[in-house]
Amino acid sequence: MSYRNIVYIPGFIIQLVQNPLYFAFLAALLSVNLKAAVVPELTLEELVSESQVIVHGRVLRSWTEWDAGHQNIWTHHEIEVLDPIGGTVQKTVVASEPGGTVDGLTMQISGAVPYAPGEEMVIFLYRTPIGYLRATGYGQGKYTIRGARIRSNLRGVELAAPAGQARSGTSLRGLDGADPAVFKRNVRSILARRRESAVK
Repeated sequence: MSYRNIVYIPGFIIQLVQNPLYFAFLAALLSVNLKAAVVPELTLEELVSESQVIVHGRVLRSWTEWDAGHQNIWTHHEIEVLDPIGGTVQKTVVASEPGGTVDGLTMQISGAVPYAPGEEMVIFLYRTPIGYLRATGYGQGKYTIRGARIRSNLRGVELAAPAGQARSGTSLRGLDGADPAVFKRNVRSILARRRESAVK
């Protein structure tokens, strides 16, 4: 049998298959039951605070491989740094997302952030426990630049505001379609305020 395994983890749907045709059939069969990953809604201030690296960059290449423990498949994306906004970076940075195909085996994660060759973006990255840099808050941490506007990447993600908490800060929902220069200026302003608070 081509089908190998489906693993359910809270907030994730992981599908492991060997045959792409069987995967297509299985996805169609289960599509009514597959739901978007539900993640906490962040403000821009929280997004900046939870990110170790923030860059304006362009995707150069992508590749897929097992992690060091040969437990999970990850797809890695090398990003040329056009503007280092926050954190320590070199000329390129690698953003990683769980999922992909290796050795005929496919792992798909609900809510994983997509990347495309040549795509230009402002990306917020946090370091995972295994050392990879991944988009903060799922698609909340990646803004594709199209023309003179930024666009959020929330496909496959459902945002949930913390219950019973008064929210303060800049809503990310209102930033979709913003001017990239203004967006980056706002992020730098938040970083500057954080540095000032740290030295007091």
